[in-house]
Amino acid sequence: MSGQPVVKSAAAQLGICGKVVSQGDFLAQGLDVAFVDSWNEWLQAVLAVSREQLGGKWLDTYLTSPIWHFALSPGVCSDNAMAGTLMPSVDQVGRHYPFTLAAELNVTPVQAWQDSDWTDITEQQVLATLDEGFNLQTWLAQLNRSELNWPQAKRFSVSQSNNEAIRQAWIISANQPLDSLALLHQSYLQQFSRYCLWWTAGSEQVAPCLLVTSGLPQVSQYAAMLDGDWSRWNWQQKQIHY
Repeated sequence: MSGQPVVKSAAAQLGICGKVVSQGDFLAQGLDVAFVDSWNEWLQAVLAVSREQLGGKWLDTYLTSPIWHFALSPGVCSDNAMAGTLMPSVDQVGRHYPFTLAAELNVTPVQAWQDSDWTDITEQQVLATLDEGFNLQTWLAQLNRSELNWPQAKRFSVSQSNNEAIRQAWIISANQPLDSLALLHQSYLQQFSRYCLWWTAGSEQVAPCLLVTSGLPQVSQYAAMLDGDWSRWNWQQKQIHY
């Protein structure tokens, strides 16, 4: 098997999907239909299940839950890698549904996490939808002029045997610089096939953290991303010593 990130640095156009307080309709613009469909199918499921799990505490927990940033490898929600920001939101008539700002990702998810200056832009943009006097059309016009500039992707290749019995061994060319992020990306691909990174600065209930998941987080575990009770919702936590 050979793994090699795309070697280019390119600007990515931002797109949106979800609900904002000034509108009654579901918004979707500038994102691949396959991503929007898969993403919102997952969101609808996790909202429904977390409501059942948290009961009467759900609304307050949802409204005070943190903003999450994410980076998805290809195959999670569409053929493209994606990255963006997810914020708890509500529409004009009181229906609670998150708002997502996202773009196609031209580097590996681990590099998007490491070089995460772009989250300053996306977080400011999603928070702007909560401002008093928010004007959707003005905001969209500004968003259409905004782009995310991903860092230069680094070339990296790994060779593996096709023999399943010895696939744990890798061959890395000595002619290329060894890059820890590229190695981590390859490790996640080998372990999960497709993976997601989620990170947050936290909230009153959720401590700042990074999540690594195989595909999108399990529906039954999403409640922890709202209330920070990882053990209750069956997340495995590991202490990393270095």
